[in-house]
Amino acid sequence: MPPKFKLTAIYEGSLSSLKDGRLDLSRCGTPGEIRLIDCVAASQDVLRICETNLNFPPKDVSYATVSYVWRGYPPKTPLTTSRAEFTVKGAESGEPISIPLLAHICAAALQEGIELLWLDRLCIMQTSKEDKGWQIQQMYNVYQRCAVCFILPAGVNRLVTLDEDTAWIHRAWTLQEVLAPPRSLVLFAWKHGSGSCSGATLGRIEDVVPGKCAMADATDILLFSIEGKMSFKRDKAKDPTRRSSVSVHIFGDPAAPQAWATMGALRLRGSEAGESAVWRSALMRTSSRPVDMIFSIMGLFDVSLNPADFDKDDRVGATAVLAKKILEQGQSATWIGASFHLPAASHLSSFPVFPKSSVSGRAMVRVRGETKEVSTVVDGNYMSQWWLRHAPKGHIDDDGYLVVRVHAAVASLTDRRGDATPGVANTSIVSEGDTYRIVDLRKRKWHIDRRKTITSTTSALVLFVGKEGRLPSATAYRYGDDTPIRAIAVEAHGRGKYNRVASFFLGRCFEQEVKKWQVCDVAIGGAKALSDEQLTLLRKKEFKVRRKPIEHN
Repeated sequence: MPPKFKLTAIYEGSLSSLKDGRLDLSRCGTPGEIRLIDCVAASQDVLRICETNLNFPPKDVSYATVSYVWRGYPPKTPLTTSRAEFTVKGAESGEPISIPLLAHICAAALQEGIELLWLDRLCIMQTSKEDKGWQIQQMYNVYQRCAVCFILPAGVNRLVTLDEDTAWIHRAWTLQEVLAPPRSLVLFAWKHGSGSCSGATLGRIEDVVPGKCAMADATDILLFSIEGKMSFKRDKAKDPTRRSSVSVHIFGDPAAPQAWATMGALRLRGSEAGESAVWRSALMRTSSRPVDMIFSIMGLFDVSLNPADFDKDDRVGATAVLAKKILEQGQSATWIGASFHLPAASHLSSFPVFPKSSVSGRAMVRVRGETKEVSTVVDGNYMSQWWLRHAPKGHIDDDGYLVVRVHAAVASLTDRRGDATPGVANTSIVSEGDTYRIVDLRKRKWHIDRRKTITSTTSALVLFVGKEGRLPSATAYRYGDDTPIRAIAVEAHGRGKYNRVASFFLGRCFEQEVKKWQVCDVAIGGAKALSDEQLTLLRKKEFKVRRKPIEHN
């Protein structure tokens, strides 16, 4: 008979006595164990942190998780009194934990009928590299198996109102934290009681601590943020017809590309389309450690990499290994559609260029000599409301090249002036026998010749890489509805080795045309080679999970 689930307290103390103090779990925790906070104890001013005897709670034991930014935004007005807060040893770079806010989170969990809470700051041994590495590998499972995730858009130091902008949607880890759980609720400052809300959708706001905070469904709040407002009607109001307008900017400006990309990933999760949306949303996010841009999404692709194998700055190497594992599972190279407007990455040109990452700012990228926020250029004049369908499958070879079998045609760049109009030029095929021209997104003209046979010495190709799929939206598109075919141009930098140099939106007339192109295997790498260390990791046959894995009981 399997052992019964039980929790063993490794720390217990008064919450209020932690004010201005520092919590140290290094001497009481065991690396490689899941820990949970007792919400009932927290409601009685006691912080009780427990370890499990089965590594993970069985499915009939519910727990909640928390999604937040490591460093949130400071309050609009300076505080005049000291706050009840404490720090955690090993996590001093993050904001202190507000004691009242921790109590509010536990109150929200109890309101949902949940008595256990997982909060990384308190449930990971912040001074232990071994525990951190193991926990990172289990992170997707932690969130995927929870009953509900509470989102704190401004961090664990304070709650914000719905009309305040926050950094939550810009951070790397928060994408997985909203996609993996079965339910996500936003916890925010609120004084207006429980009631119904409407606008972009219909939803509810439920009081948690009357006069201080409330919670609402994360998808509803995301939709209200995209619209920029909502209408609220309080329960049992004296005037049942009265509704008040509430500005909603907690996830950014109205119609922000980050919000649309996250909404796309939510609506499409569990599908090839959802994978494409994950890559696009992740591209617009940032982290203090570049490698976390990969660790934070690997679980969404059912991949677990060992953090100890990678340098904290090696986003390129971790990306190559993640792509290899994704393709080995039979999935598609959906990252090709992360952005057709950004330049290609110099080492892995099937990916767009990797933005500069930082914990306190936005994802930034250099485009034609200018530094811009990724969200302003990731989709050009398109909103992030579409995904790449029918992306090619293939494998990553030992040199880090993406090898795909695709329809391709011999091409040559004939006009670099960039004075054509892509959307108009590519809605019809004006051919001269088996040759014609198409225009890339930089407005340059390319000559296509279907008569020429593709060989290992062919200098340039245009590849069909998929079709556009769209989310329902009233937003207008720059190129209209007549350019759903996606293609890229690649140029040779070695015998049979290519790197991506251009992208195309082609009209519906090309749906049959691309089927006439030759079918061949194409190796897409980068103008720069991967390092010896990166290639060594890429060629490893297995990436083992350190210590014991999560048991799927």
